[in-house]
Amino acid sequence: MSLPPPPDVARHDVRMDGVYFVRAAADAGSVSSLPLGSFSYCFMLRRGRLRLESDFPFARVLELGPGDALAISGLAPHTFAAPGAAAGAPATAFDLRPIPEADPGRAIDVVLGVAPSEALALGSLVWGPTFVGRAEHPDLSRRLWRAVEMLEDEYADDAQIDRSLVIRRIAETMAINYSRRAFADRKPRGEAMLDPPHPQLIAAINAFLRAPDQPWSLGDLARAAGMSRTRFAEEFKLVTGETPARIISRLRLTNVARRMASAQLSVELAADEAGYSSSAAFVRAFQREFGETPARWRRGRTSRDEPAARRAPPPPPTTRHRREGP
Repeated sequence: MSLPPPPDVARHDVRMDGVYFVRAAADAGSVSSLPLGSFSYCFMLRRGRLRLESDFPFARVLELGPGDALAISGLAPHTFAAPGAAAGAPATAFDLRPIPEADPGRAIDVVLGVAPSEALALGSLVWGPTFVGRAEHPDLSRRLWRAVEMLEDEYADDAQIDRSLVIRRIAETMAINYSRRAFADRKPRGEAMLDPPHPQLIAAINAFLRAPDQPWSLGDLARAAGMSRTRFAEEFKLVTGETPARIISRLRLTNVARRMASAQLSVELAADEAGYSSSAAFVRAFQREFGETPARWRRGRTSRDEPAARRAPPPPPTTRHRREGP
């Protein structure tokens, strides 16, 4: 007698090499942001309330309370404002510390995961932050916070063998739950939900992120994914609802927009970096994407985003054991 098939077959794999977690704190009335770059964040609010404003891929505001969590791309300019924050106040860095340290009792207390690739939040690249609310998504929220309890146990005892491997496995479980949340809102195809992103699609996006200044074509992306042009275009549109050219244009404009907020980059140079043949074409594309001209966008965000854009990624906590497994 043969065994029955497993109830579910994994449709994709997640590998969170290099992921780590820290605690982040801020005061009442503060405006904070996370460093920008080609990495992703798992942001879990333990105490306090925050108002998230993000500009990519469209303007979005989220009100966060205790127990809420989100995955957010490091490519997305954003701020976290605590109640009482002054309008237009510049963003400053969160106060970061290793997880085992005692709670200093600040108004805002966050568990923050950092992944050095976009594997955690491909959805946030395309659709914006992936939100898991304590009240709105109780089952997923409970699983995520259980994972946080296990993380805290691991970080509390650095004598445990293969601690970094266990932390990575826990992070991978958390990433899969964020993926479930992201794809729960996707339109069903027949009676089945759309599949999560194929690893080959993620590989193509990561190849672009490593060299965004290259003149990427559909054929280049397909080769990076190990697919034919036709299959890559079809799979990409099926998962994201957008063409590869549309997403690449969005990513390139976002990258340039971030540089405009942190450096004295003229519109002419920005147009050239984004691959547009003229400043006028760049301004039109920028306005379609962000709803305002590059000059107005920079005026509204330079003071807010400059501190975050110039910081390095949050450092991992100090550990004594670095052995990794397969």
